[in-house]
Amino acid sequence: MRKVLILLVLAMIVHADFLTERVDVVLSDIKEDGSVHVHESIKFVMFGNYSNSLYDSGISNNELSFWSKNTGLKDVKFHVNPGQVDIRDFRLRPQPRTKCNPIQGICHGELILDYLAYPSYNNTDPNPDSGLFAIAKYKPRTKRYTLNPQALSFTTTPEGNVILDDTVFLTVKLPPESVTLDINPQPTDSNLDLPSHLNSLSWNDIVLVKFSLIFDVEDSIDKEVSDFFGNISQSIADTIRSPEGIALIVLIIVIIGSYLYIVMAKRRSENV
Repeated sequence: MRKVLILLVLAMIVHADFLTERVDVVLSDIKEDGSVHVHESIKFVMFGNYSNSLYDSGISNNELSFWSKNTGLKDVKFHVNPGQVDIRDFRLRPQPRTKCNPIQGICHGELILDYLAYPSYNNTDPNPDSGLFAIAKYKPRTKRYTLNPQALSFTTTPEGNVILDDTVFLTVKLPPESVTLDINPQPTDSNLDLPSHLNSLSWNDIVLVKFSLIFDVEDSIDKEVSDFFGNISQSIADTIRSPEGIALIVLIIVIIGSYLYIVMAKRRSENV
């Protein structure tokens, strides 16, 4: 019996114990190519010397799988669906322990994740059902952005609706020139009249039933003109670099040379 108690005590001592404190997922810098900057802050509490030592041993480890395995927390993961987005430029930065109580053996830790979420591509074209936002040219100079809930990776109901508990916050920072057309459900603690110019939307402690977010972004005339001449310049550059472009350059040189020769020959004949 005594040996059993000793084994139980030892098991408690060496068991890593972590508890989620707060998860913030922020989508920002939404581009017209469908890319989105994702910032995640995953905060948790560590209990016991073993948990604190385990955290310190990985403070230089930027492998998400390491932290997911050793903390055992369901929210230590990407909160976008890697099957729906192409994750690029990933960085994971464990933060030093804070708010430590040596008597209770409690400390607070944080993992910060930053990455870009792109649509997945088939050769040069984006797959239509991938990416955090579907983008369509709604009318001249205006693009319509529609959130793809399937590209998110939170806890879900059997029907596939996103569950945000009281420790999980989802924030979408909209482009400054955007006009929001549809939001469902309404952001936490707000009641908005649409369409409207909004800067940021946030949800917490809610089930996102039939989650929807649609907004338009209208390009300025200056940008349209700039893009037009930029496309012309790019087309000229592409033509010059092609085999046909080299032949065209030679032909232009021959024509200019012939013209100059004719002009000079005419002037010499006039001077005679």
